[in-house]
Amino acid sequence: MSERFVAIQVGAVSFVDEGVPRVLDVFQEQGRVNALFLATPTWTRGTGGRQLPNQPLPDHGVQAHDLEWVGGNYATVHPQYYGGTTLGPAGRAPEHPDFDLFAAVIPEARRRDMRSIAWIEESSYAAELRRYPNFPKCLEVDAWGRPTTRFCFNNPDYRTWHLSVVEDYAKSYDLDGIAWCSERPGPLNLLMQGPAQPDQVSCFCPHCQSLARDRGIDIRRAKEGYQKAIEWNARVSAGDRPRDGAFVSFWRLLLQYPELLAWQALWTDSQHQIYRDIYGLARACKPELQVGWHVYHNISFSPFYRADQDYAELSRYSDFLKVVIYNNCAGPRFHAWVANICKSLFADVEPADAYPLLLKLLQLDEAPYAELPTAGFSPEYVRRETERAVAGVDRRTKIYSGIDIDIPTGPHDTKCTREGVKQAVLAAFAGGAQGVVLSRKYSEMWLDHLAGAGDALRELGD
Repeated sequence: MSERFVAIQVGAVSFVDEGVPRVLDVFQEQGRVNALFLATPTWTRGTGGRQLPNQPLPDHGVQAHDLEWVGGNYATVHPQYYGGTTLGPAGRAPEHPDFDLFAAVIPEARRRDMRSIAWIEESSYAAELRRYPNFPKCLEVDAWGRPTTRFCFNNPDYRTWHLSVVEDYAKSYDLDGIAWCSERPGPLNLLMQGPAQPDQVSCFCPHCQSLARDRGIDIRRAKEGYQKAIEWNARVSAGDRPRDGAFVSFWRLLLQYPELLAWQALWTDSQHQIYRDIYGLARACKPELQVGWHVYHNISFSPFYRADQDYAELSRYSDFLKVVIYNNCAGPRFHAWVANICKSLFADVEPADAYPLLLKLLQLDEAPYAELPTAGFSPEYVRRETERAVAGVDRRTKIYSGIDIDIPTGPHDTKCTREGVKQAVLAAFAGGAQGVVLSRKYSEMWLDHLAGAGDALRELGD
């Protein structure tokens, strides 16, 4: 087996539709894949189900959209591991009720010398999770004391439930690793990077307030500061510019309420604490298990989110980091991100004016702003971001670069090609990556484009 780690993200539906041996044959023949990120549990279309309903189906799998897809846990749930939480062993997916993703795939993968990693998607935004009994009692709370739609990392039931899933998987299956995903940027970041709804800016639940007291944070002033920041965001997003400008007026709020930054730090530390908990628990259950995190695309777009995600610190409780470096869809995504921040923190300038500054801040060099949706980002972006991550972890943690294949974008935006995938994979390894993860999910990839990864590996001599 190649020393280079070449993984692909894949959900249960692909194995049900096409058969386990057939799918693994395709992975090995087309992409030179030697590891699987098996998506469970997941309640989001980005990792679960077939192709998005409004997108063309690729050239494999069942040629019909699964419009009633719900998502959940595609492995057998073992109730004995879910004690200590009111949430219990909830979450078994209604699709394919007799199919156990791990039981069906891991033995065949092992015979082929392919590693199997549980790809756990927190899915904090998913409405389905809020339908489960007792889950609504774990929601974050906004600055006015109202429950929101997402779950709090500091709620002991929610935390214990996720740890229960990890223990169940670690003890019940012959897995090689756990990859956990949480795509959330924190309350202050949300207010800075674009228009935000009040229920997105949280959490002020009793558990978070208790932690804040331990840190000496004035809770009353933190709530008051966030209420004013939410009002600032609504005013600026609606086009009402303060006399001193959006940026100056926001900075004034930070000076008046340093609790804004303190609460953002508390929120981020809470997110990272669940990483630490998962890492320690998984390794306690199975010391050889490799445990790592999905670092989502905001790491390339937001200097504020990048500041939160310190690679050196993450490396202290990570065996690997799967860093999203999706160059193809980065163009339209960053184009939209810049437009949004120019409705908030950078509302004093036009997107085309803010864009060069953001490139400098993020150490990027890409196409002109107007061309981004059709140009995408370059393979050089993949190399640079990989190199930055490798330097950041200082050899303590493996870096697996996330490479996008056919992630849906707008109808007139950049499109994936076989050669583009090849160049992105080559760039990742040129940047020092120990591996790549072909993303987001096999059920939206075209086979010829997947073969671009195989082309790259053959060129490298693997």
